[in-house]
Amino acid sequence: MKDRKLRTALTILGIVIGPATIVALLGATQGFSNSVGAQFERTGATSIFVNPAGRGSTLTSIDIPIFQNMTGVKAVVPYWLTQGTVSEGSQTLGVQLVAANFSQMDLVLPGLSLATGSYPTANDLGGAVIGDSVAYPNVAGANNVTVNQLVTMNFVGFGGFGGTSISGARTFVTRAVASPFGQGFLINPDDSIFVSLQTGQALLHSNDYSGVVVVATSSNTVSEVQTEITNQFGSAVRVTAVTSILSTIQSITGSIGILLGSIGGVSVLVAFIGIMTTMFTTVVERTKEIGVLKAIGYSSGAILSVFLVEALVTGFIGGVLGAGAGVALSFFIVSIFGRGIGVGGGGAGFGGGVPLGGGGAVVRSTTTVAGRVTTSTTRIASSASALTIVPSISPELILGAIALASMVGLFAGFLPAWRASRLPPVEALRQE
Repeated sequence: MKDRKLRTALTILGIVIGPATIVALLGATQGFSNSVGAQFERTGATSIFVNPAGRGSTLTSIDIPIFQNMTGVKAVVPYWLTQGTVSEGSQTLGVQLVAANFSQMDLVLPGLSLATGSYPTANDLGGAVIGDSVAYPNVAGANNVTVNQLVTMNFVGFGGFGGTSISGARTFVTRAVASPFGQGFLINPDDSIFVSLQTGQALLHSNDYSGVVVVATSSNTVSEVQTEITNQFGSAVRVTAVTSILSTIQSITGSIGILLGSIGGVSVLVAFIGIMTTMFTTVVERTKEIGVLKAIGYSSGAILSVFLVEALVTGFIGGVLGAGAGVALSFFIVSIFGRGIGVGGGGAGFGGGVPLGGGGAVVRSTTTVAGRVTTSTTRIASSASALTIVPSISPELILGAIALASMVGLFAGFLPAWRASRLPPVEALRQE
């Protein structure tokens, strides 16, 4: 191998591609699956979101006892939701107003806690809990908002799934600031303003909820509760279970992982053929050397082991370098394709679609004052939050890639090595 450095280097390079591809693609895919799963689980694995299916469909307080009496239901959390903006320095950022029962908030958003202040009472129609990004906007010219300060939300004329819309502005007193939470299931608490259920009803002037979160007693009863809701309400509601979406995503990413792994397998096959070709060439070049070794007493098994070890070492080195290259490549893939991928409300809110992407919308308005035309730009930030995707590089994946490359080298070198071990010493010594 040292005498034929270029050939050895090219052979190892051919091997590197296979494990590098497998580690990079599988690591990135599993990392994406883990990140999405973690985001969904932040909303609770037992949560089922129920929303009106369209015009004419409603969910009101009359429907709450129906949900509560279902078998396997732990709690029922109705809510109102609408969209709006908050002026932050020179920009206008999009936020969501979520009206729900504060005593049930931990059921819908497990792990949500308050950094400062306390939850408003049910009758405190002017009090609100604001998310971390609303309190600390990190925008040029914007001031941080603390407890007992005012925050004004401008509503943009559309609301939740109940058909409720609202325009104008409403000022709330900050009773508490939530700790940083990150993206939840279809909502980012950091970009939200939370008010009591009574405040939402008074504000939206509607008895029709935007939706209801039904919390099952355990993850094992989610499917049964989901079926019972569908049987009870039929097509009038849209039922979305966190576990169902998570299972679907994991199934899809698993299939993608198998497909991408197959692509890496093709590279391994190419490496197999490359090693075999190189070893056959080596045997031909070293035929006389083989004859000399046999003439001085080397057995066929010893000759076989010489060439097998060479092929194994070549595969092992290629596997180690390929695994290392795959780890680096997986982070590169995530950095390129993971930008802007998020799971958020995007105007749909709880139980809505799952838009991918971020950045929000940019709205430009033109006004004329005293004959002077002025154009202002407003960025309405989407509630979608970019996922933090970290490649899942497990020791099993690394060792598996190295072992695969080593075995490919070993098997690819077996036939040439076996042929070398069977050469008659007299014929081998005659070769020039």
